[in-house]
Amino acid sequence: MSKEQTQPASLLYIFLTFLKLGTVSFGGYMALIAMVQKQVVEIDKKLKEEDVLDGVSLTSVLPGAQAVNVIAYLGYRMRGIAGAMAAFTGIILPSFLLVVLLSWTYCTYGNIPAVKNLFYGIIPLVTALIAHTAWKMGKKNLDNIPSWIICGISALMLILVGGYATTAALILASGCAGFFLFKGKTQTTVDSSDTESANFKLKLVITAIILVFLIMIAAILHAIMKGHPEVNNLNVCSVFTGASLTLLGGGYVVIPALHELFVENLQWMNSNTFADGIAIGQITPGPIFISATFIGYKLTGITGAICATIAMFTPPAVLTVSLSQFVPALKKSTAIKAILKGIHAAVIGMIVASVLMIGKTMEPSWISAGILALSLSLMFKYNISPALLILASGIAGLLLF
Repeated sequence: MSKEQTQPASLLYIFLTFLKLGTVSFGGYMALIAMVQKQVVEIDKKLKEEDVLDGVSLTSVLPGAQAVNVIAYLGYRMRGIAGAMAAFTGIILPSFLLVVLLSWTYCTYGNIPAVKNLFYGIIPLVTALIAHTAWKMGKKNLDNIPSWIICGISALMLILVGGYATTAALILASGCAGFFLFKGKTQTTVDSSDTESANFKLKLVITAIILVFLIMIAAILHAIMKGHPEVNNLNVCSVFTGASLTLLGGGYVVIPALHELFVENLQWMNSNTFADGIAIGQITPGPIFISATFIGYKLTGITGAICATIAMFTPPAVLTVSLSQFVPALKKSTAIKAILKGIHAAVIGMIVASVLMIGKTMEPSWISAGILALSLSLMFKYNISPALLILASGIAGLLLF
């Protein structure tokens, strides 16, 4: 167990911190995780590193936008349900507002503002940020040869194969490996309190009710969406709610799945418009799932954008928070702690793989290499807010490329 001391977090801190990170979270899921690690764990000390790893481990096997689910989990770890709501709102709001603005621009003028040079500067910084996070996590968690091996295999598999199936298989395999390799080597805290047992059972019952409710919603909406229903806010909300609970794999599967749903099955838009919506989602901060905001706006305007966004992100976040309450209790078991140790090693390997995959998208130039080297140097020497680093690198991209 980590010995780091954490400090209480207010709801205002949670909201404003994730609002700030949501404004600059370019580079995808792992980039956001790296920014959270840097700001909330290292600089502000509101969470422990293992909290971030636990969140990534849990949400890797749940539906919906994994980045948003992790943020909801971390908000819950800081301040319970209210914290989860504050974190969830803060991380979504910036990208939602920006996508609405770009959607209005697109629908009014038929084009998307060019931001290529901005990304030329940001991508090297994001690569450096993820590399720094991988080094920090690896230094604290990879404390023996088996954990290094699990980490290396995980990174190699994602680089060579990739995809949700590979990610899920790695989580399962690393958990099993952790059970056999690390059980008996982890400490545990035993609490036989009747009150603790009663609370655990109550949480289990409440979570079961929530799960059944979500499954029923998904089944009902699936039945409603057969055929080609008319375009209105209720149906937009229904489609995205059903989709959010069945889209496993995050950005790996959301594009083809949504294309099949909205272009081929429902026929609510054509392929060119859909592609433009995905492009808008990719040039804005936040998860690629935010393209749902564009689709909703295109279909029924601002109310459609609101309905689509809430329906796309809320059900999986509710599921995540419902399951989050069991993580601390389960971690009292030596077997669960061993399993999590194996999974944590795999997660670090996934972060290492992200360094290489995002690094390949950098503009091949001495300027990119310089931004990358300078960013790494600053991060190892100083605790600089990732928001400031993103802003500086974006300005550098606009001026130098």
